[in-house]
Amino acid sequence: MIIYEKIPKLKNTAVALGCFDGVHLGHQQVIKNVITGKSDLLYSVIFSFSDDIPYKRDSRHIITFDDKCKIFSDMGADSLIIPKFSSISEYSPEEFFKEILIKKLDAKLIACGENYHFGKYAAGDTDKLRSLCEEYGVECKVISPVEFDGEIISSSRIRRELNNGNIKAVEKMLGRLFSYDFEVVSGRHLGRTLGTPTINQYFPDNFVIPMYGVYASVTEIDGRRYHSVTNIGVKPTVGSDKPLSETWIPEFSGDLYGRRIRVSLVQYMRGEHKFDSVEELKQAILQDGVNSKGLTADYVGEGGNKYGI
Repeated sequence: MIIYEKIPKLKNTAVALGCFDGVHLGHQQVIKNVITGKSDLLYSVIFSFSDDIPYKRDSRHIITFDDKCKIFSDMGADSLIIPKFSSISEYSPEEFFKEILIKKLDAKLIACGENYHFGKYAAGDTDKLRSLCEEYGVECKVISPVEFDGEIISSSRIRRELNNGNIKAVEKMLGRLFSYDFEVVSGRHLGRTLGTPTINQYFPDNFVIPMYGVYASVTEIDGRRYHSVTNIGVKPTVGSDKPLSETWIPEFSGDLYGRRIRVSLVQYMRGEHKFDSVEELKQAILQDGVNSKGLTADYVGEGGNKYGI
C-alpha cells in the first residue's frame, strides 16, 4: 500500500471517505466496498487525514497510526491519502468534490458511511454527495451502519465502552481485540522484587485510556503470544505519576526495555485496589495470573492474528 501525505494525481479510482478513527466493523464495510466491490480497472484509495479534525467532540485515538495502516494494507487497499486537514478545510463541498475527487483522483466510485460530512464547516452530507456523484457520473455507495446489540457501532461508542471496561463488547465492535504497542519504559522494579516482573508502557496524551483496573491480556513477543495480566491506572498501592499500562507475563523472562511490545486486552477482571501491604499485592497478582490464563487460552500460542492487529 502506498501512503500519500499530499494529494496525488491519479486515474480511475474507487475512493473510501472517512476518518476511520477506530477502523471498526462499520468502517471496514465502507472500505470493503472500494476494494472488493471495485472493477479490476479501478485503483482503491482510502482518503482520510493525518491530523485530528478540530470540531470533533472526542478525538482520542482508539488505534495507532501504524496499526491503522496495517489494517488498511491487510484489507487490500492500494493507497492511503492523508493530507493535513487544514490544507483543504476551506474548500466548499462542491470545491472538494470537483477539485479533489474529480480533478485530482478521477474518482469513478465513492463510498462513505451514512453520517459522513465534507467541505467547509462540514456543510456537505450524504445527500449532497449523492447529488454531486449523479451530476458527474460517479457511482456512489452510502453504507448503512453496522449494529452490535441493537445499537450502531461508532468510535464514540467504543470509547464509552472502553471507559466502562466493557472489553468484550469492544472486541465485537472492532472485529479484533483492543490493543496497543507502545514503547516499554523503565519502572520502579517493584514487580521484580515480588517475583512478578512487569513491563511499563505509558499512553500517549491523545490515546484513549480504558477504565482503570486489572485485565486478562495477551502479550506478543517475537511472534509468540503469551497470557498476561495488565493493570491500567496509577498503581494505588505503590503510586505512579500518571496513568500507565503495567503488564506481567508469567511465562516470559527477558529484557524488553526500549522495544514496542503489543498488549491486547481480553477481559476486565477487577478494579484497582489499594492493598494494606506489598505481600497482599503480590498474592493478588499471582491469583490474577491464574485467572488470566483461563480467560486467554483461546488467544495464546503460535500463528494467526485474530486476537489483534
